[in-house]
Amino acid sequence: MRTFINTVGIIFIIVVLLTFALKNNQTVEITYYYDLKCSFPVWAVILIPFFVGVIGGNLLDVIQRFKLKNEIRKLKREFKTMNPE
Repeated sequence: MRTFINTVGIIFIIVVLLTFALKNNQTVEITYYYDLKCSFPVWAVILIPFFVGVIGGNLLDVIQRFKLKNEIRKLKREFKTMNPE
């Protein structure tokens, strides 16, 4: 049941993002240092940083999971040496 709810939630988010992108396709000019100017659609200006943040957060989470798994292995080995039963 949890997989079904997650799938429906992901499909809902994708539909919302697609409709947002279709309705907001006007171009926005972004000015950066030294008068460097770029034109992007509004949806790209909003959604690209969002997804970069999501991916970056997930990468940090994966790194932390590996560290915790290594610590669990280490503690299990230490426990086995303390209790040889």
